[in-house]
Amino acid sequence: MKEILGTYKTRKNGNSMSITVPKSAGISENESFSLQKENGNLIYKPLKEENNPWKNGHFKNHDFRNDMNKLEFEVGSETPVGKENIF
Repeated sequence: MKEILGTYKTRKNGNSMSITVPKSAGISENESFSLQKENGNLIYKPLKEENNPWKNGHFKNHDFRNDMNKLEFEVGSETPVGKENIF
């Protein structure tokens, strides 16, 4: 079902163009969308959070320390090789 929520103009935002999404669209802050161009139409599709292992809990109980211990070098003690910012 198509529902027209209004007409909106683009505006320049740095090197990008922005279009305002009305609150009535039911979109929350910080939601992620993919953008597709199909037959000259722009189509925004929400990205499902369950596809992101960092947000869906897939790594919640993962033992990263154990993974680091299995590597053949000490993680975090590498010598910089470029212009990395080391904090």
